[in-house]
Amino acid sequence: MPFLDLARSRRSVRQYRPEAVPPELLDQVLEAGRWAPSAVNTQPWEFLVVTDAEVKQKLYELTGAMGLKWKHLLTAPVVIVICGRKLTRWSRDDCIFAAQNMMLCAADLGLATCWIGGFNEEKVRRLLSIPERFHLPGMMTLGYPEGETKAPPRRPLADMVHQNTYQGRGLDLSHLGRVWHIVKKLLRQ
Repeated sequence: MPFLDLARSRRSVRQYRPEAVPPELLDQVLEAGRWAPSAVNTQPWEFLVVTDAEVKQKLYELTGAMGLKWKHLLTAPVVIVICGRKLTRWSRDDCIFAAQNMMLCAADLGLATCWIGGFNEEKVRRLLSIPERFHLPGMMTLGYPEGETKAPPRRPLADMVHQNTYQGRGLDLSHLGRVWHIVKKLLRQ
């Protein structure tokens, strides 16, 4: 599939089928993360793969934002917790690049993911015995999607591209409609 089609097809999926992710597919997803770019090639990431239902239940209890909980942590066959060694001031960003590689690889393999950034980092660190020398930029669910997830609306490219300077763009609040759409969707879970 051409890359732009792959990027356009990736979705944040919150409903998963119960079947396990085959080890060879999981390995491909993790390998894609390994090949992400990083500042001065530090490769700060570590990937903690969680498949145990009891551990996922405890992770669920430590996640959420604005009163919302991430129920898909309970139903996804795999949760990948991304840890980043604090090697440079860019280590957290580098780990997010690795996560993006994994999400795109998963989409290419017919798997689905959802990034989770709202959680209590210190409590997750203690639960999973992650040393203090690591950032916890996020985690992602991974599995086969249950049904189809429609593409969310996207701002037009012309509204976000600037030439040489930002000047002359004015205040654009059109994105707030998209935020409200997302909040309503999360509340329906």
